[in-house]
Amino acid sequence: MKRAFLSLYLLIVLATLGLGWALDQLWSAYQAEHPAQAPGAILAEVLQHSSAGRPLDQTRSLVHQLAREGQTDVRLAPLSDISGEAIKQRLQAGEALSFEDANGNLYHYRKLAEHPQVIIIGEVTPDASRRFEALLALLFYGALAAVVFFWLWPLTRDLNRLEQQAEALGRNPETAVMELQGHSAAQRLAQAFNQMARRIRDLLRSQREMTHAVSHELRTPLARMKFALEMADANSDPQTLRNRLQGLKADVTEMDQLVNQLLHYARFEQQPTLHLTPGDMPGLLQDLWQRLSGHLEHPPRLYLHTAAHPPPVTCDWPLMERALHNLLQNALRYARERVDITLTTAADGTQVQVEDDGPGIPEEERERIFESFVRLRDAPELHSAGFGLGLAIVHRVMQWHHGTVRVDSATTGGARFTLHWPLQSGA
Repeated sequence: MKRAFLSLYLLIVLATLGLGWALDQLWSAYQAEHPAQAPGAILAEVLQHSSAGRPLDQTRSLVHQLAREGQTDVRLAPLSDISGEAIKQRLQAGEALSFEDANGNLYHYRKLAEHPQVIIIGEVTPDASRRFEALLALLFYGALAAVVFFWLWPLTRDLNRLEQQAEALGRNPETAVMELQGHSAAQRLAQAFNQMARRIRDLLRSQREMTHAVSHELRTPLARMKFALEMADANSDPQTLRNRLQGLKADVTEMDQLVNQLLHYARFEQQPTLHLTPGDMPGLLQDLWQRLSGHLEHPPRLYLHTAAHPPPVTCDWPLMERALHNLLQNALRYARERVDITLTTAADGTQVQVEDDGPGIPEEERERIFESFVRLRDAPELHSAGFGLGLAIVHRVMQWHHGTVRVDSATTGGARFTLHWPLQSGA
């Protein structure tokens, strides 16, 4: 709305200046066509006419003519009508006097030389001039109101559309989309609305996926546990009981892993504030590999490719650690003999590649593997104990770092995941 405020402010200022200049030009042209005589000039003309010995009627006719043609109130009045003896005496002595009335209008008084009449000249704007001034004022405010109206009408129309879309969002979030022209003052508001609508749709979709996934993933171990408990009885031999207890323990472990994954995923629903600091990326990669592969009997071999003295890498380290943890865990799950990690730091940013020699990912599945709760179950060799959340978390971490993640085929035949983010992770 800052843009709308500035545009309206500039519009009013420019319209006021432009209309003021135009009306000033009209007023100047009007005054040129209807020049106003100065009181002094009118007085001099009447006094000269009267002093020439002309009858009073002729002088009175001249005054009436000047009153009709000019823009100044001028008239004759008997000296006896003037109130105040002192004023009469001063006028009788030929003195020119000026007085203000109750409305602040200035009047000039001077007695005619040949007649007991006083000429009264006022600086009162005549009706014609007042009407023209009122017309100019009407034009100014009318034009200003029209300019503001034509600016506000599209904004009001767009805000009404936004209100309708907000109501539609409450009824059906899938159909709520606000589309406005690029020059609309509410364009930024529409973009914020669409972003909010997309976020709501993503949250609802994530909720549906989570509900479906949790119900599906929990149903299987719960069914196995229920069956094992039903089959366990006192007559079972010790070996059978041990086997069933082992099965129960495995099911509990699977459920615990699912809960932990869901908790991790829930923490990644809201974008955090990134704390960008430089650090040792090769050290982090080696530490993660040791932690993840240390308990394996025959782990694949790690090949770390990096510069002899790589520069520090800038990122949010807890978030990046979680993303790399998920990628390395994925590589360990599918790799047969080796995992290759390549770290590259260039002017355009940092790049980390993780590739394995496993079965790889079918090309038609590569676009959807970063979605939540997506697991590649089509091929038996790709089935594992994962829950389809690890790569979704990787995707979100890279989005928050203004980076990208993609997958393609590795030179070893497996999958190759490539992370890339700017040096400052926010550029």
